[in-house]
Amino acid sequence: MKKVLAFLLIITLAVLFWFAFAIWTGLYSIYTIPPSREDPDGSTLIVAREEGEPMFNSPQYKPPPRKAEQSGGIGFGSVSRPRRPLEQRTIVELPYIEWAHEKSLEAQPDESPAH
Repeated sequence: MKKVLAFLLIITLAVLFWFAFAIWTGLYSIYTIPPSREDPDGSTLIVAREEGEPMFNSPQYKPPPRKAEQSGGIGFGSVSRPRRPLEQRTIVELPYIEWAHEKSLEAQPDESPAH
């Protein structure tokens, strides 16, 4: 029984480490939906991060406008892709976490990872 508990503890720690690492490196983002009439409990989602998306995000966060990229030459530059909906990017859904929502409303510097 001790071996099973130790194994579960190791797996749990590995999963927690992965989520912390993925958020820190910019693979994932924390998206907080505050309580409302449609969702009285609210929720916090860990989602796959889109380009230019901040580490902490919410419906109230207004992103800066995207800069129009001009490509030189024949047109092999990157094309701006539309953002995928949250339902397609959600990795884990958690209960509402108030501090994460407050963090999403703070003035955020450019936190997008360098490519």
